[in-house]
Amino acid sequence: MFHRPTFSYRKLLLALILITTIYIYVEHETKAVAIERRPTDTRNLSINVSSQSRATAPTIAFNVFDHQCKIPRIDPFSADVLAIFKPPKLKKCTDQPDLFTVRYYKQHNQYMLRFNKPLFLELFPTVRDYACVLYEIISGPREPPSWNKGLPVACRDWIVPRHISGIVVECHEIGNRSRILQRDAFPLVQYPVGRNEKNDEERSRINPSVIMLGIDSMSQMNFQRTMPLTAQFVRQLGWYEMLGYTSAGDYTLYNLMIFLTGRPPQRLQPFCDMAKPGCLDAITYLWNHFHNSGYLTAFAEDSPTLNFTRKPVDYYLYPILEAFRQIMEGVKRVKDDYCLGRKQSFRYVLESCLQVVQRFMHETQKPLFGLFWTKSFSHEDFSAAARVDEDFVKYLELYREHGLFKKAVVILFSLHGQRKGPLMKLASGFLEERLPMLHIYLPPWYRKQYPEIAHALDVNRRRLCSTTDLHLTIKDLLVHVHPGIVFQKEQIRAQTLFERLPDNRSCVDAGISLYDCSCDLHVTIANSPQMIELAKLVVYRMANYLSTSSVLSKCYQLKYERLLRAQLQTYFDADGNQLGSNNEFLSYRLMFSTRPKGVFYATVLCSQRANIVNVRESWIRRLNFAPNESQCVDMPQARELCICRPQT
Repeated sequence: MFHRPTFSYRKLLLALILITTIYIYVEHETKAVAIERRPTDTRNLSINVSSQSRATAPTIAFNVFDHQCKIPRIDPFSADVLAIFKPPKLKKCTDQPDLFTVRYYKQHNQYMLRFNKPLFLELFPTVRDYACVLYEIISGPREPPSWNKGLPVACRDWIVPRHISGIVVECHEIGNRSRILQRDAFPLVQYPVGRNEKNDEERSRINPSVIMLGIDSMSQMNFQRTMPLTAQFVRQLGWYEMLGYTSAGDYTLYNLMIFLTGRPPQRLQPFCDMAKPGCLDAITYLWNHFHNSGYLTAFAEDSPTLNFTRKPVDYYLYPILEAFRQIMEGVKRVKDDYCLGRKQSFRYVLESCLQVVQRFMHETQKPLFGLFWTKSFSHEDFSAAARVDEDFVKYLELYREHGLFKKAVVILFSLHGQRKGPLMKLASGFLEERLPMLHIYLPPWYRKQYPEIAHALDVNRRRLCSTTDLHLTIKDLLVHVHPGIVFQKEQIRAQTLFERLPDNRSCVDAGISLYDCSCDLHVTIANSPQMIELAKLVVYRMANYLSTSSVLSKCYQLKYERLLRAQLQTYFDADGNQLGSNNEFLSYRLMFSTRPKGVFYATVLCSQRANIVNVRESWIRRLNFAPNESQCVDMPQARELCICRPQT
């Protein structure tokens, strides 16, 4: 459907080249145009942009350079990034050593809580009368878990019953209960009951365990920048970095649902309203396929993304952490908390992974699927991951000591990069958001048994792939062991990374939206009058969307202030020579500010005759987004564009 701007507004657009009539194209589906390229085997090519280009760009290197897709390589340590990169110091949650520790005794398959009385006397020499209480957390088939409040515990070793999935222990001064001397929390991976030990041991010989370590909002570049020690660890033999890995969509939930189910949220919506409790319990996830194949399953995250009412896996950490929060802090929830009790939040996730590896790889062989997702140290501040890099590597070393990398396929990944903050204001901000990191590890026995898979991963390092492909790749691990398994075909484009991807793959082929497509370089051009008028047109489109969404009375009417940067999509042939676009539309990316206090980023398609402009509300992103400034509206896209008026 086309809408004509008013006559008064048309006057503002006279500066556009060859303009006759401006249309705002607002359809909800657009097909990408595939441009034929000559074949090339180039893997690491640097080129110079033609001097005749309207764009100004330095020598360019590429992560992907094939027939249909060319993704530039971004320097993680460029001068503009280093100017804003300020690694924060590690925040300590306590300066005291631990009074309580938990140890696991394999001969009894039970945990023991140990109290260090000599240390207590050393730390609190003036405290004569004290008492300790224990909260037992019991995780049943439905969530949230229950707990027994404040049971007295003798200050000595205590064997933990197997039905307890977590404990909080607290010591306080008698007569002054508010003086907490020390309080600590321990999630527990208890040994399962009712398992067939012989079958588990046989499965573990041929079924690779799968451990997935996820870090939210982590691009390939920011991973190298903020976690150099971890990045060095995953350069060892057996690891494969997917340099063409691209987000399939715009936000975490969208990518997470594609990764876990193979389907985007809108295709689940007809039979599952995700806002309603219990909806997510009926969906089939990756872990369900592994559970049906005899695997033990685990899912741990330090900040909630999916709202389950039943335990989705055998070992589900987050409700236990939520119980810890309520016990140690009352019912108050701390958004993006860093410390939870005496530990940083991410440690509970990585400790949970360590317990799973100890129990079911090192001590007793069982096939295992585990997803361990951390968000608290990386989501809000792009620099913050630098403070946990050293600790993250220490956990990887512990996993290695317990045999993880001898037996399991390990995947270190993210779903997208930073979506807000100072990185987005840089020329590389578009790629910082859309190129998350993905590192896949194959153990020696698996590489030996399936050399064609190792070869395919090596080839695919520089091929375009997406979250949809990662979903299919994980399921493919089961197909290789059980060739008779047939999964329901998902209605979405995907190819397994365990087979060679074609070298003429486009974003459409990979299930990547036009807005998120990283193929073909956008280079900075002059902030010309034509680009300024395009930016003004985007602001007009934003106001039009808010008015038709019936939220304009709640939001400020934004006014154009200044164009901050303009970029134009640039095309290259197989030899690295710049081409003119043979697409009907030119693609521009504009960053601009508005009054009041808005900074936005938009993708705009403009026909080469400059008489049609395509700008959708879903292609517009607010870069200085603050949740408390958009709480007056509920719709996700409206929240992206709305700056709320003061409520009277």
